Amino acid sequence: MQSLQLNNFGPDHLTLVDSAMPEPSEHEVVVTLAAASLNPRDSQIIAGHFTTAVEFPLVPLSDGAGTVTAVGTKVTRFEVGDKVTTLFFPNWHSGEATNGERGVSTGLEVPGAAQEVGVFHEDSLANSAPHLTAAEAACYPCAGLTAWSALFDKSFITKGNWVLIQGTGGVATMGIQLAKAAGANVIVISSSHEKLEKAKALGADYLINYIETPEWGQRAFEISGHGVDAVLEIGGTATLENSLNAIRHGGHINIIGYMAGIDMGITVFPLIIKNANLHGIGTGNRDSYESLMQFVGKHGLRPPIYQHFSLSEVKQALHTLDTGSPFGKVVIDLSQT
Repeated sequence: MQSLQLNNFGPDHLTLVDSAMPEPSEHEVVVTLAAASLNPRDSQIIAGHFTTAVEFPLVPLSDGAGTVTAVGTKVTRFEVGDKVTTLFFPNWHSGEATNGERGVSTGLEVPGAAQEVGVFHEDSLANSAPHLTAAEAACYPCAGLTAWSALFDKSFITKGNWVLIQGTGGVATMGIQLAKAAGANVIVISSSHEKLEKAKALGADYLINYIETPEWGQRAFEISGHGVDAVLEIGGTATLENSLNAIRHGGHINIIGYMAGIDMGITVFPLIIKNANLHGIGTGNRDSYESLMQFVGKHGLRPPIYQHFSLSEVKQALHTLDTGSPFGKVVIDLSQT
């Protein structure tokens, strides 16, 4: 079997290596992985921008999907033939992570999904929604769960609510689908008319080009009539003021990214005036992921995939993620080397 290993920081230090087929211990599961998806964090880890505390060699990528091909003698959660995905935080199973459950993440502290066959503790996997292909299922562990946690665990979105989504990347496109399937009204902002039209096809109800409408927060407030119930905040520094203008009194801003800057740079007064709820979202736990998969299965959702690459093309895939501003997810097909 082949796996991708990072031997030092930088994409040029990614190499394909041949490894022995793993054998599961009592509570472990062997998974033949068919696909993985890329997240910005994966690129940052590989480049050395996320943390310098990396133990080399590292098998990167947090999100993978495949089929169980062997189980340990005491495994109870899975059987051979089950379709599964990795979990972003393999030790975070329920509730808040108050006891260090977020201290271990897939593709950093433990081996990731960039391998043809992996061995995992049974508690660190979850069943995929049955209708999903492996490539589709591999899109959910980070981006899908992040959108789910923001919209439902923190913002309690339901039918008739209003949601404002920034951009059209992995978390954003999944947020559009999830919010729309729940019966919410969805407003999407982007600088690209082409991407806004794609967002409309995905389910967005209202579109705002933020270049043409710099005060897009006020415009979203007007469209919704009373302010939006929740925002998926991707930008950070340059977008938070508009997000505050967009929400209703008591609305929720879910801070997911910092594409426009890491220093929020806000004053207390508008937070108090809006009685705003600010949530930092760092994916979520296994219970929430299983709820997400049930919802995805119930509504037959399929994530938008921007482009597929083989495992040997991972450098090109990372470049596309970093520079191509993809609509949806970038996927690695692990069965193609």
